[in-house]
Amino acid sequence: MLKNIFAATLTFSLLATAPAVANPLNLFIQQCLRYQPSLSELDLTRSVSQQAVQFEQLTLGLNNINDRLNYYRDLAINSQRESILMCQLHLADELQTLLLEPKLDQLIMNLSQSQPPYSSLAETLTKVKQRQLDINTKSQLHNAQATISRNLTNQHIAMVFNDKTCQLPTQTSHNSDTPTANSMLKTTKPNLDVSLAKYLMSQPNEQCRKNAWLAYQSRAKDKNAASLDIIKQLLQATAFESLNTQILNATSLNEYLQQQTSNINLAPWNIGQHLASLPHQPYSGPQSANEIFTSVFTQLENLGIRIEALNLSDITDTKTVETSDTNRTNTKDGVKNTIYRVWHQQRLLGELFVSPTGQTNTHVIRYPVIGHQFAQASISYSETISNKRQANKLINAIAEAVTGLARGNKFYLINKQGKSADNHLLGQYWLSAYLRQQNDSVLSQREQVVQDYRRQLRVIRSKVIIDFYLNEPSKQQQLSMAFKDSFNQEWQYATDLAFSFNGIANEGVNYYLPLWHQSLVSMIFESSKSSVTERQVFDILVVNEDNLTLMEQMFIILTPPNDPSSLIRRAFNAGHSQK
Repeated sequence: MLKNIFAATLTFSLLATAPAVANPLNLFIQQCLRYQPSLSELDLTRSVSQQAVQFEQLTLGLNNINDRLNYYRDLAINSQRESILMCQLHLADELQTLLLEPKLDQLIMNLSQSQPPYSSLAETLTKVKQRQLDINTKSQLHNAQATISRNLTNQHIAMVFNDKTCQLPTQTSHNSDTPTANSMLKTTKPNLDVSLAKYLMSQPNEQCRKNAWLAYQSRAKDKNAASLDIIKQLLQATAFESLNTQILNATSLNEYLQQQTSNINLAPWNIGQHLASLPHQPYSGPQSANEIFTSVFTQLENLGIRIEALNLSDITDTKTVETSDTNRTNTKDGVKNTIYRVWHQQRLLGELFVSPTGQTNTHVIRYPVIGHQFAQASISYSETISNKRQANKLINAIAEAVTGLARGNKFYLINKQGKSADNHLLGQYWLSAYLRQQNDSVLSQREQVVQDYRRQLRVIRSKVIIDFYLNEPSKQQQLSMAFKDSFNQEWQYATDLAFSFNGIANEGVNYYLPLWHQSLVSMIFESSKSSVTERQVFDILVVNEDNLTLMEQMFIILTPPNDPSSLIRRAFNAGHSQK
C-alpha cells in the first residue's frame, strides 16, 4: 500500500511541475479558494505529542498551498496575476482566522510546558502570532513596499544635464531649463539603469560621473519618503525584537559592521571604468550545466546525499524503484527534464525536478515534515555555462534545493523558518561554499575588486538601515563619514542612500545577514574542530534535527572561544583572510 501511495505522490509531482503538461494553475486556484482549515477537531485532552501531530495534520494543507502559490507566482503570466492575488488574499484571511482560534492559545500553552521539540514548536507558533498584522496594517505595509519597489523600477526616466560639458558627444541635447539645478534625471526614457552604466563607462570627467550616480540614488526620494516613513512606523518595534533573538543585537551589530568596513579606495561611480582597465581572465571552468550537476552530485555523496534519476515508467510502476546502472548513466551523462529521488543516508527526502529553461532558478515547492510528507523542489537551468557567475548561480540553486529537501524536523513551521533568522539560511550558505570548492580558483584581480565593492556596498546599506530603524535622529551615525570609510569619497547627503534600494523596506534590519553568514562560513572552513567532519557539519547546519540555535551549532563545530564577542572578532579575521 505504501508503494502505491508513493507512486501517486510522484505522479502528482510530475504533473505539478513539468512545463510540458497542461497548466494546472486554474485547478489549483479553485482548490485554494475552497480551502478552509480549522482547529475544531483538535483534541486538547490527548498527550502533548498527539496534539502536536494532530495540529500538523490540520494545518499542513494550508502550508503546502501557500508554498505552491509562491511557486506559481514566479511562473504566472500577466493574465494569471489576478487569480494568484485572490488565492493569496484568501490564504491570508484563513491564516488570520486560524491564529485567532482559542484552541491555538491552549495548544501553545500545552506545548510550551513540554520538552523539545514540542516547546520549540510552541516558541515558533508564538512568533507567528506576534508577527501577524491586522488587515489594515498589513495592507498599509504591502502598499508602501509595493510603492517603493514601483518607484525604484520606474523605467520612464532618462538623464538630462544642466552642465553641457557633462554631455557625451553622441548624446542628443536636452532643454537647458531643467527643473532643479542638481537634477540629472528626468521622466522620458526607458532602461535608465542600462544607459547610466554606459554613461559611467564612457564619461571621462569624474565629477560628471559622480553627479550622475548621486542623482540616480536620489531618483525616488520625493516619491518614496512617505512610504518609507510608514514602513518605519510599522516595523520599528519588530526590528528591535528581531535583533534580540539573534547573536548580533543592535549594539554588537554596529560593532560587527564597523569591523567589516574596509576602505577599497574606489567610488561607486568609478568602478566601471576601473574594471575596464583591468586585464580580463578567460573563463576556464565547466562549460555546461551537465558538468556541474555531475560534479555536484558526486560531492553530495560525501555528505550522505544520494540522488537517483527516475523515468516515468518508474513513477507509475508500483514496484520498488531500484538504482540501476541505467539510471546512474542518466544522472551522469544527461540531465535534461528529469525527476530525481533524493535520499539522505537511509531517509527519503523527496523529489527534485530538473528542467532546462534557459534561466537558472530554484523553488522549494513543498517542505519535508518527518512522519507526514516528503519534500519537493525544482531547479531550472541554462544548459550552457560561459562564466563563473553562471556556474556559481547553478551551484547555489542546487544548494538551495537540497537544503530545502533535507530539513530534518518533525514540524513544518520549524523546517521552513528555523530557530531564528541568523541561523536558518547558514546551512544553505555553507553548502553552496562547500559545493563551489571543486570549481573555485584564485580570484582574478577583476573578481576581487567586484567582490570587495559588493561587500562594502552591503556594509554601508546595512549601516543606513540600522540608523533608519534603530537610532533616534539626534543619535544617527554620520553616514557621510561611513560612506567615506568604505569608498574613500565624500557624500554629504549619504542619508539619501535609504531611498535607493528595496532592501530597506523588505529585508529591514536582517539585510546584514548575508555578510554575517559569509563570515561564519569562512570561520567554519578555517576553524572547525578536527573531530568534526564535513558530513557532520551538514547534519548540524542543514538537517538540524534537534533545532539547535546558532550558538549551539557554533559550540559543536568551532574551536573555542565561541562566545558572541569572540565570534565577532573571529569574523573580522575570517573576512580578511579571504583576500
